[in-house]
Amino acid sequence: MVVCLIAVCGFLLIVGVESGTFLQHVVQIVPLGTVLVFVVRQRHWSVPAASGLFGCWLFFMGLIWLYLAGIETTFTGNFTSFEIFLTVLIGVACVVGIIAATRIKLKMGRTRRWTVVAVFIALQLAVMWLSLYGHGIARAIGIDVA
Repeated sequence: MVVCLIAVCGFLLIVGVESGTFLQHVVQIVPLGTVLVFVVRQRHWSVPAASGLFGCWLFFMGLIWLYLAGIETTFTGNFTSFEIFLTVLIGVACVVGIIAATRIKLKMGRTRRWTVVAVFIALQLAVMWLSLYGHGIARAIGIDVA
């Protein structure tokens, strides 16, 4: 699971460099990096948190793939061949991470596990929204974000 978290973070940062959106991608990986720290520290809630984040990023990659296939989605843009390749690597790392997480035995009830998953998915969605729209909001309310 640690390798998969590192891989997703690394690939997303490479996408940021390739697309010229590095700072956005740094913000977007904050939840992944946070969970990575706690996975290494072997916190029991980090496994469902990582599962939620892997699922969330796999969903994002799926939306990109649907867009590339000509199906309208919330993700749009111009993607280089290298960025498309990176989406595949991110997707594979997420699937492997989910499989690894399901093999770890937890001493935590189902309700608590799903609550952790939901909280981290919500956190990832909030961070994604902030990374995409926060700059414009800050500018609109008069905060200099140059």
